[in-house]
Amino acid sequence: MAVKIKITASIKKLGETSIEVLTEAAEAVGLDSITVTSTQRPPRAQAEAMLTNIEQNRNIRYKIAGQQVCDLARSMRRTHEAREDIIEAMTAKIEQLAAQGMRVSKHCVSDAEYEEMNVIDVSYRDMSEDKQVPFLAQMAAKPEVVKVIQPLTRDIAGFDMAEPALHFEIEQA
Repeated sequence: MAVKIKITASIKKLGETSIEVLTEAAEAVGLDSITVTSTQRPPRAQAEAMLTNIEQNRNIRYKIAGQQVCDLARSMRRTHEAREDIIEAMTAKIEQLAAQGMRVSKHCVSDAEYEEMNVIDVSYRDMSEDKQVPFLAQMAAKPEVVKVIQPLTRDIAGFDMAEPALHFEIEQA
């Protein structure tokens, strides 16, 4: 069976190792396809993703730089600023922090960094319920997958009920 990997992210970038790992995990649980919703993100796409999470009351646990960007967005929302103005301000803050050597998200990195470590989100909602946890378990067991954040089960590392997708950090060969 050939697994189809659909990428709906703005940047459609997956390393060969990521493709192999995703394909092996999907085949092992009998999935015909998987949907990658996020890969590398430029600052504006990162700002849009962060604002969407805030708007949907998802409290993603960012480190200090990410919290600064979220705080800015929340402050602007309280004063009823236009969504586009909020995104522009968030983008500028992300770029400012990056210039200071602070990273807001592992999705929002240079091409060189992304080529070493793919950071991707996979939609579990596009999978039948009986395949979600088995796919997650397959991915978590792969040595190339160095970090998992997931909202499905406390029985697998990286449980975070606020996470909107299956987040994988995959070291490239």
